Amino acid sequence: MDPLMLLFLLIAGLTGADSVSTVSWVSVQRGGSVTIPCFYDDRYKTHVKYWCRRYNVRSCTPIVHADSAEEGKVSIRDDPDQQVFTLTINNLTTGESGFYSCGVKILGDVDVGDQVYLSVTDGVSALNRVSVQRRESVTIPCFYDDRYKTLVKYWCRGRNVSSCPPIVHSDSPQDGKVSIRDDPHQPVFTVTINNLTVGDSDFYSCGVKILGDVDVGDQVYLSVTDGSPELSVDKQEVTGVEGDSVSIQCRYGNSDSLKLWCKIGGSCASERSVSLDGRPVLIRDDTVNKIVSVTMRGLKRKDTGWYWCDAGGWQIPVHITVKLITITEYGGNNENLSSLVQLALYVGLGLLVLLLIIIIITWKVQDKHKKKTTIQNQGNTELTLNPNPEYAAIDRTGIIKRDPPGQASEEPGADVIYSSIVLSDPEVSSRCSSQRPAVTPASDVVYSSVALKHREGAATQRGSSTCGELLLWRAVRDTQILQ
Repeated sequence: MDPLMLLFLLIAGLTGADSVSTVSWVSVQRGGSVTIPCFYDDRYKTHVKYWCRRYNVRSCTPIVHADSAEEGKVSIRDDPDQQVFTLTINNLTTGESGFYSCGVKILGDVDVGDQVYLSVTDGVSALNRVSVQRRESVTIPCFYDDRYKTLVKYWCRGRNVSSCPPIVHSDSPQDGKVSIRDDPHQPVFTVTINNLTVGDSDFYSCGVKILGDVDVGDQVYLSVTDGSPELSVDKQEVTGVEGDSVSIQCRYGNSDSLKLWCKIGGSCASERSVSLDGRPVLIRDDTVNKIVSVTMRGLKRKDTGWYWCDAGGWQIPVHITVKLITITEYGGNNENLSSLVQLALYVGLGLLVLLLIIIIITWKVQDKHKKKTTIQNQGNTELTLNPNPEYAAIDRTGIIKRDPPGQASEEPGADVIYSSIVLSDPEVSSRCSSQRPAVTPASDVVYSSVALKHREGAATQRGSSTCGELLLWRAVRDTQILQ
């Protein structure tokens, strides 16, 4: 880039009208496409917008304008709600490098507009102008075409890659305070310079070595200042979590021009914008403290890449890495936990609490049912088996213990079988009335008796005429009938 063109860039950055503003510089590789935003004032919503090739709208003929159909490889789209019209140019050639203007037609008056320099490079592109404070470090990305992935990349001091000797190259990545790192997957190689001095201010080139042919590259101007740089950021490397947001603060010097946030290979957004390449973005310009705050929300993995702040023709690159949260990171830093992971944890915890409640309620119901069953079984028991007495009757008042009439108590043995019957035979009652009052069955009294399993010879030792034996015999008989 020659000094005259640099002077034009400075003029464009200093004189850009508030009514129409655009990015001061755009670099794109040959054969690629570019989208350039042109922001305008609210009072120009209904005016015709156009795009022309010259740095002054007063002297250039429109290539395409918003009230006409698409012309060739250049298209224009106006969005009055966002107060921006965008130019898209496809299949660019190196011959199309130069100044262009975003214009707004003013009937009966001079048109208004702003200028942009379009740099079309042969396979390699870089930023235009970077400002750094003395003793600080800076990382500069250099983008290249896929066909150069396997070739050697280098960084040299000078405006022409064909004539400047490399300071550092990718097959020898470190030389003092300068280092280079190639990432073919992006594809991009980055150059990092540490402990900068004012004497390091100069033009530099990103180059690709072409064996048997002329090398290709692009130029960048590096300005190192004693005081505050024209444009800077606190960190050039920013990490975010998918679903969350990241914030970047760009500090600028004495610049009244439009401040932009751009994605390399994509588009740009201003304070008036609400999105960048479909991603929600919030941009606020604090003119008192001279800080542009950029917040990108709802991050996706595809948002990983290089961005830059633009103010008054200066750029500063920022790399954003978007990654998924891991268990280790969750335990170490809750602030980086994504909203989706938080929701999953809350749902899981809620389900666990619900499961515990169900278990407790089930245990309570079963315990209550068990107690109720025990009480019912006790109330419905027709006979309380007591190993001491051989004869017992139970009614609603409790257990009445007594020996069978005319017979002494006898300890029961293993050959005693207990059974329950209802004494309803009047014959038994009448025959035993001389020894014991007759028992008249009632509907509200449950009677029980004991059936004795006869021992061998027991019947001959006792008389068969006693009422007790008759009761036992009748009990056995009635039990067999009931069974």
